[in-house]
Amino acid sequence: MTKYSDPFVEAFHDFLNGEIHEELAIYINNEFSENMPVKYFFRNLDEMPQLEQIALKECKGRILDIGAGAGCHSLILQNKGLDVTALDIKKGFVDIMKQRGIKKIIHSDIFNFKKGKFDTLLILMNGIGFTVNFSGLERFLNQAKDMLNPDGQILLDSSDLLYLYEEEDGSYKIPLTGDYYGKVIYQVEYKNRKGEPFDWIFIDYSTLEYYAENVGYNCELLFANDFHYLAKLTIV
Repeated sequence: MTKYSDPFVEAFHDFLNGEIHEELAIYINNEFSENMPVKYFFRNLDEMPQLEQIALKECKGRILDIGAGAGCHSLILQNKGLDVTALDIKKGFVDIMKQRGIKKIIHSDIFNFKKGKFDTLLILMNGIGFTVNFSGLERFLNQAKDMLNPDGQILLDSSDLLYLYEEEDGSYKIPLTGDYYGKVIYQVEYKNRKGEPFDWIFIDYSTLEYYAENVGYNCELLFANDFHYLAKLTIV
């Protein structure tokens, strides 16, 4: 019987204990999506996609890595000598990051975080999905204004899930009823044990730009690859 209730946390602990070839099964809207190697969450800079390498180069000043997970981005920034703080809501992830040698770690829900000002808020690996819906996105963007120093920035990536609705003729068939097409239910399986499903959102760039500008940000597209993009938000 595992001592970890979260399959993500169990998988990460197993990886650090030498089980380096295990995989996570990802389900979206109750359908299998892909197998993801656990080692992907422990990659070094050379193993990261171009988008993430660009984001890490753009980081400046005092950095808050939101939803740091296993800490791969924080560790790279720390090793470069930058002032980075890793934040995650999961205590299990905090323990893993401590084990990996990350010096500044905060265990908190970002919506309850009230400490300090930063020059960069870093949110990678579709991490902005924690906002769950557009109301949550607006709430976070408004809160972030109080977290940023003058000339501060938010660096985030997300994906446009429009490709899931592409027809054979190249057109797109998006349901006209129901929620925004980027809203999904996520579930993770590890060693034949599924975790609790949770809500997530993938935000296309035009929609992000609309909501960012609506609450007082300039939104700049730094990189795009197929349906995945990196954006920089700065307060107007």
